[in-house]
Amino acid sequence: MSPGISTWRHGRLRCADAVHTRLFDDELVILDLAKGQYFSLDPIGVLLWSGLEAGRPIEQIAADVATQYDVDASRALADLIALGDELVAEGLMVQDDRADRADRDRGRP
Repeated sequence: MSPGISTWRHGRLRCADAVHTRLFDDELVILDLAKGQYFSLDPIGVLLWSGLEAGRPIEQIAADVATQYDVDASRALADLIALGDELVAEGLMVQDDRADRADRDRGRP
């Protein structure tokens, strides 16, 4: 994998409009007001959520998780991609079209 080139299909993400979050200790509670459902993420899930919201590539988040938790980087990436795919499938995170548009305007892929 080349540095700076993401292998993840979703691009930049943001929290969906009807979704609200609250951090309690090391757990992120996610409330989807549109569906009346709630979810929670453990500390690694919190790293993924906050990293994606900050616009960080999932590969970079995985590298941080691998270092912090002493796991294989490819395993961390695979697990984070699976969780990220689930967050998108549940409608909790959506593509950040504004950020993608701004990146294209700046000449970034």
